[in-house]
Amino acid sequence: MGSFPLEGIYMVYKNKKHLIQSLIQKEDSVLDVGFWGQGVLYDSKDWPHNIIKEVGAQVYGVDLAYDESKVSPKDHYQKTSAENADFSVRFTKVFAGDVIEHLSNPGHFLDACYRLLDDTGSLIITTPNTFNLFNIAEKITKREPTVNGDHTCYFNSKTLACLLKKNNFEVVSVDYLYTLDTDFKPSWKKRFLDFLYFLISFITDKFTETLVIVARKKI
Repeated sequence: MGSFPLEGIYMVYKNKKHLIQSLIQKEDSVLDVGFWGQGVLYDSKDWPHNIIKEVGAQVYGVDLAYDESKVSPKDHYQKTSAENADFSVRFTKVFAGDVIEHLSNPGHFLDACYRLLDDTGSLIITTPNTFNLFNIAEKITKREPTVNGDHTCYFNSKTLACLLKKNNFEVVSVDYLYTLDTDFKPSWKKRFLDFLYFLISFITDKFTETLVIVARKKI
């Protein structure tokens, strides 16, 4: 379905695999925050954490809960909140895929990311785009759009950039993700909207489902 990324003012990644392979290099040490799950089973080749392990040099993970028998080496993983993650190593990339909208304290999380990144490292955040086509369509037909019951907040590029600035990060790029490619079968309405996302992405990025922001530390 088309060629991704679309070159120009913005970039639309086809899925998380495409995003990870584009932004993480083979020499990177990577911390994957909220690595367990993400709508894909751990033994799937499309599980984002497996993709990161295929690409990066050293990969670590943090999550509130996971099956310890399925991760290795065990000292690369911590069972804790994103806000409290702490490792003795420093990372060239911190990947936070659809995490920040679940947190009680996004600022504390960004403080942890700042501490865990080396001075030239990058923070990669994906989060639902507040004004995506699905939310707009549901706002027209319902009082409020359907939302994951664990989400605590909405972000758009302006509010997330402001939060990053307040926590000593500067935005390097603002891009979008076309589809999450989960193992769960989407509804007919979601499949139809995905097709519209694809068509509209050739004209504008602003209605695309997922926001992708890359940020670096202010030194």
